[in-house]
Amino acid sequence: MILIDIGNTRLKWAEQQTGQLGEMHAVVHSETNFQVQLTAAWQQLTKPESIYLACVSSARIKLQVIQIAEQLWPDVKVQEIHTEKYVLGVSNAYPKYEKLGVDRWLSILAAYHFYSAPVCVIACGTALTLDIVNQQGQHMGGMIMPGLSLMKQALSKGTANLNFCSEQYPQGLANDTEAAIYNGNINAIKGFIMQGLAEYQKPVQLIMTGGDAQLLIQTLKLEAINDAQLVLKGLALVASE
Repeated sequence: MILIDIGNTRLKWAEQQTGQLGEMHAVVHSETNFQVQLTAAWQQLTKPESIYLACVSSARIKLQVIQIAEQLWPDVKVQEIHTEKYVLGVSNAYPKYEKLGVDRWLSILAAYHFYSAPVCVIACGTALTLDIVNQQGQHMGGMIMPGLSLMKQALSKGTANLNFCSEQYPQGLANDTEAAIYNGNINAIKGFIMQGLAEYQKPVQLIMTGGDAQLLIQTLKLEAINDAQLVLKGLALVASE
């Protein structure tokens, strides 16, 4: 079985064989040769019995991925997973449950099943999302803000002289503009996390995932587990149901 997570920036996948999730691989789907990269990588895989996909990116990217899979394995159907109201003991807090991003849904399913509830799941990618699930499996709701890179991009695009910088800086009051931007963004994220935890008002297990997870855990000195495969684990749970 191949599990595919198409995020806002990257496409991640892993094989699952005999119940064991393999190593995660990724490509950036905005790159011009993304389809060539993906085809070359998937040609090395064993033909799967099934393929499960979750997507929060565009319909165009999703179609390209499905077409590559169908070209390589024409008799294997690609099955897309969507957000549900209730599954595997977890209840969705959204009245319009389908509006909850499938990546968030799969992450909270995995966190609830593989870690000690209540859990707070923070995905640190293009967007930063926070969701809490209580001990009974009730999703309590969540929050969304721009991720670290997106905040820096917004300043760069919306101003004349605040350029994008990927460097990291010590925390504190900065004595140059790049460090000031970095620390402002980091502290915005810190406030976002602290407020989300304060809203629940009970101890939780903090689970983080996404490209910036380890950076934020270290920089903010958070007691958290970094699980890069959280969405894929949730996808595997639903696929095996």
